[in-house]
Amino acid sequence: MKEKGKFIRQSCRDRLRAFGIHAALRAPIFAEDEEKTRIAGLLNPLLLGSFITVIFGMVAAFIFFEEVTDTGMLLGFLFLVALVSKLLLQRGRVRAGSLLLLISVWVASSGAGAVSVNGNPFIAVSVSLVVLAGLLLGRVSSLIMLVATSMFYLLLAILKGQGLVLPPIFPIQDISVWVALTVSLILVGWPLTQALRGLQASLERTRQANREIETRRQELEAAISARTTELSRRTSYLGATTAIAAAMATATSTVQEESKSLLARVVTVISEQFGFYHTGLFLLDATETWAVLQAASSDGGKRMMARGHRLRAGAEGIVGTVAARGEVRIAQDVGRDAVFFNNPDLPKTHSEIALPLRARSKIIGVLDVQSTESQAFTEEDVTVLQAIADQVAVAITNADLLRQVAEGVEAERRLYAERSREAWQLFLRQHAELSYVSDEQGTSPFSGWEPRMQVAAQTGEPARIEMEQGAIALPLKVREQVIGVLDGRKPGGAAWSESELALLQVLAEQLTVALESGRLYRDTQLRAARERLVGEVSGRIRETLDLETMLRTAAEQMRQALDLEDLIVRLAPGTTLQPGAEDA
Repeated sequence: MKEKGKFIRQSCRDRLRAFGIHAALRAPIFAEDEEKTRIAGLLNPLLLGSFITVIFGMVAAFIFFEEVTDTGMLLGFLFLVALVSKLLLQRGRVRAGSLLLLISVWVASSGAGAVSVNGNPFIAVSVSLVVLAGLLLGRVSSLIMLVATSMFYLLLAILKGQGLVLPPIFPIQDISVWVALTVSLILVGWPLTQALRGLQASLERTRQANREIETRRQELEAAISARTTELSRRTSYLGATTAIAAAMATATSTVQEESKSLLARVVTVISEQFGFYHTGLFLLDATETWAVLQAASSDGGKRMMARGHRLRAGAEGIVGTVAARGEVRIAQDVGRDAVFFNNPDLPKTHSEIALPLRARSKIIGVLDVQSTESQAFTEEDVTVLQAIADQVAVAITNADLLRQVAEGVEAERRLYAERSREAWQLFLRQHAELSYVSDEQGTSPFSGWEPRMQVAAQTGEPARIEMEQGAIALPLKVREQVIGVLDGRKPGGAAWSESELALLQVLAEQLTVALESGRLYRDTQLRAARERLVGEVSGRIRETLDLETMLRTAAEQMRQALDLEDLIVRLAPGTTLQPGAEDA
């Protein structure tokens, strides 16, 4: 049943809304005036009750009253007043509607009480009007209504005392009755005014508290908004530094092109994370005279970089100033700073900041950042961008060091490879016929060269010959130099499988590693023997300080050590002999 009742009420509301009646019956709300909304909330049901009362009174008058005309006129007047008050209420004139209703009802009730011959039921209405005046218009209006009502009935009592004939049933017969009525009105009106005063004070305190709460809410929202903006900016800072750190960590920087790629990623990350119009990175040249643009995030900056854009240190723009002095420089779109923004490649610049790239107390370049907003850079921006600039400077220095180390390693590798090739060439000249063959009869020296072996030695690639099925020759290479050939033949001319070829290739590689190790060990032994021999000969020569004995020992020891047929050691005469001097 409850659900059915709710459904019926909701259905009625929907129908009223469909015809626009619901909005007409509802009290208007004034968002900008809380007091006005409160009075409208009291006046609206009072007016609706007045309409219902008037309609009920008209029906009762036609059925029960004898003086239908007078009653109808009075009720019609009240209906018209209530209608006008409702229209004023809907148009926002709440105070005017309340005043019209109270005055009209007071006039009607007082007039009816003065002329009624059947009794005065409207006197009680006067007391109610005092209460309504206080609720709708405030305690001052309530007092005015109280005084007006008392004065009206006092006037009637005075007229009665002067001999005016009033209806016999009129309640005011003498001054004592008026006093009793006035006291009744005061007993109603005075507590009401005090209650209204307290209510107004409470409402004012509530409004003040609400205003303070609203102000606090707005301040809190502003603080939250500012904090959100700050956190967003800090997040951008963190994202920028993280992205730059990631770019630095992944950059190998082994060649100059990769170093430039790192710089390009850095300026792109800064512009994207902070929303800057242009980010450029300048590096000082070897003479430290020019700051050369090495990377740029904007299209205009890339055009400048393509033209080889550079600025003289200490002489051109804020970039040149920072490159010379090593101090942060900020230019805003005001006053003398405006001259820095006369750049056709970057026409939207209104703020610019240049920060030094410092590594090991040395200025190596400048980080230049430009924005489309005036006075776009805060102290916090300066701190964060300087930290990023320091990070970039360290990365550039590390990249340069890595490049130098890589170049040194590459040079050493080339030198070692050259020395290895020379050593193998010497070894191969000394052991040209060093070769072995292994078959069913065993392992023995081998002196011939198969055609496929010659092809593999010349090309450095595995070689096969169609007429020789099942045979393959693999080159033995040390540092891309062919030092020999590994030749194999399967019985019956069977084909080699992929796994067999892979295994043979691995074995060939292991053989070259072992041969290189053996050569290095042989060279080490020869070097040790040579050093030992040099030490022994030197030791024998130094056994005496006599020159003749020393020369004799040197000739004997050197001849024996080098296995020579003879060896002559002779000191030159006082005058150095030229070829043919003795013959002259």
